[in-house]
Amino acid sequence: MNNPWFLLFPLASALGYALSALFLKRAMEEGAGVLRTGFVANVTMGILFLPILFFAEGPLLEENWHAPVITAAFFFLGQIFTILALRKGDVSVATPLMGSKVIFVAAISVIVLPEPVPLAWWFAAMLAFWSVWLLRVGRPADRRRLVVSITFALLSAASFAVCDVMVQRHGAEWGFERFVPLVFGMAAVFSIGFMPFFRDPLSTIPQGAWCWLAPGALLLSLQAISIAYALSTYGSATAVNVVYSLRGIMSILLVLSIGSFFGNVERSAGGSVMTRRLVSGALIFVAVLLVLIN
Repeated sequence: MNNPWFLLFPLASALGYALSALFLKRAMEEGAGVLRTGFVANVTMGILFLPILFFAEGPLLEENWHAPVITAAFFFLGQIFTILALRKGDVSVATPLMGSKVIFVAAISVIVLPEPVPLAWWFAAMLAFWSVWLLRVGRPADRRRLVVSITFALLSAASFAVCDVMVQRHGAEWGFERFVPLVFGMAAVFSIGFMPFFRDPLSTIPQGAWCWLAPGALLLSLQAISIAYALSTYGSATAVNVVYSLRGIMSILLVLSIGSFFGNVERSAGGSVMTRRLVSGALIFVAVLLVLIN
């Protein structure tokens, strides 16, 4: 790695993601709603990625037209599960578990490609299991909330994992400048399907919610552009994903340090609970590291 400075991009993306999670959770608590939050986030991302399409060379491919559609569908699902995990659960639980995406990528690759599972991956799976086990504390109501956080976070990770596999498989064929903007653009189009199910129109989102929703959607979009730029320009997917997986630990530290600014009360769960969550996030990071270096 001759020029490690490019790792500042995934580091910035990790921080941007953790911050966006706090903003979006507060926006939903202020009345933005799950569907409207997902719609605004996906449309913002689609609009910001659109200009990249103008740098594409050559015509769009017709023979594999389904590739960006399927990829966008799984990205769309990942976004929905992410929003649900943040709305129904805790940021300090959901975000670290979303770092398990790379483990799902490895598992899917083993299924798609008949290759033996490295021993290190079994250790990674064990660490991931223990990271989830560490979260099972608190009153019955707290446990129900944890189950929701864990379920939606893992569904989000699995959906984004399929998306990553599709990008890896078809991205080179289409070219980054064509494939990625199409994926995000289609995800934004899919989000139009939310509109008939809005409890109230977008125009009725409270001003107080927009103060959190707008920067949250912008941060989510900018961190996606940053991580995509790092992967497409510098390669080194292993190093990029290891650094990006730090978003889980960052989210817990942000909850502990500035969570009160966002009205986040997760730290009130107690020092022992937050310590368990921090250790859980660290275990996920080590599991990701084991998968990526083997």
